[in-house]
Order: sequence, then C-alpha cells, then structure tokens
Amino acid sequence: MEIRTATDIGQVRENNEDSLWAAPGILVVCDGMGGHVAGEVASGLAVEVIQSFPFTGSDPEGEVLSAIHQAQERILDAAKNNEEYHGMGSTITLAVVSDPDEAGNAVLTVGHVGDSRCYVLSGGRLEQLTSDHSVVAELVRAETITAEEARHHPKKHILTQVLGAAEIDVELVARTLEPGALIMLCTDGLTDLVDDSLIEETLNKDFHSSNLAQDLVDLANQSGGVDNVTVIVAKI
Repeated sequence: MEIRTATDIGQVRENNEDSLWAAPGILVVCDGMGGHVAGEVASGLAVEVIQSFPFTGSDPEGEVLSAIHQAQERILDAAKNNEEYHGMGSTITLAVVSDPDEAGNAVLTVGHVGDSRCYVLSGGRLEQLTSDHSVVAELVRAETITAEEARHHPKKHILTQVLGAAEIDVELVARTLEPGALIMLCTDGLTDLVDDSLIEETLNKDFHSSNLAQDLVDLANQSGGVDNVTVIVAKI
C-alpha cells in the first residue's frame, strides 16, 4: 500500500481542528468541533487512540468498532475532567486494510461516525462508501431535498452523530478491493467545496505524478478554503 496525505488550515479558519494518521493498513481522519481549542483536542485524542490500538487483523470489524468506542470514551473522559472541553466532539472515519491475498485483492473495513467520508476509486469510477451522519444527509436520503440543495442548505453542518455525544452508533462498511484501487478519506472541508466529479477526475491521474491528496486540498483552497481540509489517498 502506498499512501499520500495532506492537511491544511484553509483560507478562513484560525486553527486546524482536523487530525489524521496513516500507516500501512490503517488510515484515519477526524474533524474536531468545540469552543476554544477543544475541537483540535477532540480530534487529536481520537487519533491518539487509533495510533495506540493493537490492531491484529484477526477480526477487522470488531477491532474497528472497539477502537472507535475507545476513542469515544477518551473524549468523554477528557470533557468530563476539563471544563474548557465540555461539549467537544469529533467525527471519525477509520479504514483498516488487510494484506493482499494471492490475487492481490485486499479487504477494506471502514468504521465511521459523523460527516468525514471514505471513498473508493475502482475501475476509474468513484464511489462514496460512508453515509454522512447529518440532518441534511438524512433529508437527501429521504428525497426531501436534492444533493445540490444540500450543498447550500443552512443546516448542512448539523451532525446527528459525533464522538463525544452521549451515544454513538458506528457505521461499518466492508469491501473487497482489486489491485490498483484507491481509497480516499477526507474531511468535509473537501467535499463541501469540490464536487465528486472533480474528485474522481483528480484521483484518476497518475498516482505517482504528484501527491493526489495535496492536489485535492489545493482544489478546496482554490474554491474558497472556508474550512480546514484533510485528505488521505492510499493505493492498493
């Protein structure tokens, strides 16, 4: 697995509340929220938990669930013990990728809470694997509003699930990927500003010609950069 990463504060925000970590077989992005520096604290704590979690690959779905729930508890404990951190939270999108089999195929297992996303590019086509946990995404799924209307909806950043809430229901997705497939994890600083069609076009470029994660971050900043933006791109 080859990995490219990029993160940027954007053109408007004063600090970067996104956090990421990428290692062979494990990718994670988190987007923090909360007053003062609490957002970056929450996302940083979640990533710390993932970094220290003892992944073995024997039970990918169970391990992903356990790791995310440990991140949840870490954030809740920190908020309980520090008044400045009360109400802080973070999204999390965690991807665990198995070692390729004899045919070169690998199994991708994704755990997800919030509106950071995981995409897969296979056969040149982009597919969003995760479902945003937000008020607006639920309206789109109910066909109450269109995807284009959702992009400009005043409630688009109201989340229905986040680490740090009283309860979470982790979404799990598993997919077998062929050699050459790309996995992309990103925060909403990318997807709020850059259409999936342009993301697809960018990911279809030669993986080794440039840092595709940085290319996508640059696109978000060129489109206004109204939020922090973080991207991980990994090739099977």
